[in-house]
Amino acid sequence: MAESRQVQINHQQWINRVWYGRSLISWLLFPLSALFWLIISIRKWIYLFIPGFQKQFSVPIIVVGNITVGGTGKTPMVIAICEDLKNFGYKPGVVSRGYGSKVTNPVSLQVFHNPDEVGDEPIIIARRAQVPVVVCAKRKSAIDKLIQEHQCNVIICDDGLQDYRFLHDIEIAMVDGDRKFGNERLLPAGPLREKINRLSKCDFIVATAKALPELSGDCMEFQVQPLVNLVDPTKQESIEIFKGKTVHAIAGIANPMRFFELLRKHDVIVIEHAYPDHAKYQPEKLLFTDKFPVLLTEKDAVKCTNFNIENAWYLPVIAQLPDTFMQRVESLLRGRNG
Repeated sequence: MAESRQVQINHQQWINRVWYGRSLISWLLFPLSALFWLIISIRKWIYLFIPGFQKQFSVPIIVVGNITVGGTGKTPMVIAICEDLKNFGYKPGVVSRGYGSKVTNPVSLQVFHNPDEVGDEPIIIARRAQVPVVVCAKRKSAIDKLIQEHQCNVIICDDGLQDYRFLHDIEIAMVDGDRKFGNERLLPAGPLREKINRLSKCDFIVATAKALPELSGDCMEFQVQPLVNLVDPTKQESIEIFKGKTVHAIAGIANPMRFFELLRKHDVIVIEHAYPDHAKYQPEKLLFTDKFPVLLTEKDAVKCTNFNIENAWYLPVIAQLPDTFMQRVESLLRGRNG
């Protein structure tokens, strides 16, 4: 198990060097990127320009996605949109494919669902946003279920900017403010799913953690919430109690350094434990010979809820957006809806 985990980490580190550094391998992969561009361009043209291929639903669809591989803060953004739309009087629902999901038919998430079966991020969205969440590899089927069974009048797609099988009424593109677009090449030579000029077609561009003035978009920062005990969720503490203290920090996300730096920003002394994105855990991974507390991301914690480790905590974060952001989204939604 430890050997498998090391292979995964080494693989991810290798990819990061190729995509976010200067590497000869990236140039060698360039012909494959050209082939990738040709395939996605033909597929996109078919759905956008041949009548009958792109489906339009009876309710507006908001897509929160990105043009790069890896995390860009989509989950906190989806949660924030759901909460604000409820305040505006809408009944939102969320569609997710669920990374690593074993779901073949659309499934409405329940509290008993295992994150190994439906994905970790959909469970976080369902718990935090308190809206219907449907997981399915086929987004169109999931949207149908939200409309027909849950009577949702607006749908938020967690990812799907490159899914042209249905009409996107509003597109929100998330960009990692630290890593940006890497070497700016398409897969597999770089991290791009589509060319950067795709952003000009989006309604909103939101950079996470750091503003990018060259994109003329908004900035979303992460606001920490009280730490939650892994064994007893009713037990919560301010991050300030760990100020000046040493902790084991566990992060199985696309950019683990973001979590480590967030802790250091609050003067926490961090022993880093970086895992591959969407990593699965066994209790022994959270057990150490010393007595230092263990801090996890919420994404990791949903996979560890049955671990009986009392000195383990997870750190929820919420999206902090400009005051006018959701007003602009809702105004555009009314325009597309009316």
